[in-house]
This record gives sequence, structure tokens and C-alpha cells, in this order.
Amino acid sequence: MSKKVKRTFQLIGMWTWELPQSLLGAIILLFLTDKQDGGLFLGRRVVWFKKGKFFSGTSLGYFILLPYGSGVKTTAHEWGHCMQSKKSGPLYLVIYGIPSLQNNLEARSNEWTYENYYELYPERDADLRAGIVVENGDRVYKGAA
Repeated sequence: MSKKVKRTFQLIGMWTWELPQSLLGAIILLFLTDKQDGGLFLGRRVVWFKKGKFFSGTSLGYFILLPYGSGVKTTAHEWGHCMQSKKSGPLYLVIYGIPSLQNNLEARSNEWTYENYYELYPERDADLRAGIVVENGDRVYKGAA
């Protein structure tokens, strides 16, 4: 199958099977100010934005939304969430998205959650899908499979 045909099928999937989260991502983009297209990361659209008080990096279907200055490890982690979305389709927000949001909000006020954030479900799963492993206590990006 040609690269162009494969990409067309991927886009159709992102806007059908992953419709709820892709649509939510598109709506959030309408309200982000000071944003810039970051190109594609492994087939998903990256958009850079100025970090606000209550909004950090997130993945919603086709979109990876990241604060300016986020590194490749953060981008890869969010891509891992995209792979969760690809697997679970319209159930993504219930299975992965809401638990991830809950962890993120709790980590802002709970030291234990903050220190163990990437060991929690679904963050650890996102890291594994993205090729991020723990070596000597540090998260290391090895590249997505």
C-alpha cells in the first residue's frame, strides 16, 4: 500500500473512529491563543501554545497540544496517548482521557501523585506505547515502534 493511501486511511480513522476526541481537540484549538503549527509527529498534528495556569500538554485524537518548549519525550508521551485513542476509539475519553486528566489535576496538589505520575494508569501505558522506558530511575525515550 502506498504511503499516500495509508495516510488517507489513517486520517479517515482519526475523524471517524476517534471522532469524539478529535472533535474536542479541534474545538480547544479554536480557543487557544498564541499557537503555532508544530508539524507532524509520527502521523499526529502537533500544535504549540503558550502554557496557561490550568492547561498542560494533552492529546485528543489527531491532535497533540503542547506548551512551547516541550521536548521530544513529552511529545512522544502524548503520542502514546494518541495510540491509546487509536486502540479504543470512541471509548478513549472514558478509558484513558478522564483518568489521565484526573491524575494531572491531582498531581498539582498532591506530592505523591506528582512524584509518581508516570507510574500511574494510564500514563505508564502511554509511555510504553511511545517507547519511553525507565532506566536507572529516569524516563528515557527510545523511539516508538
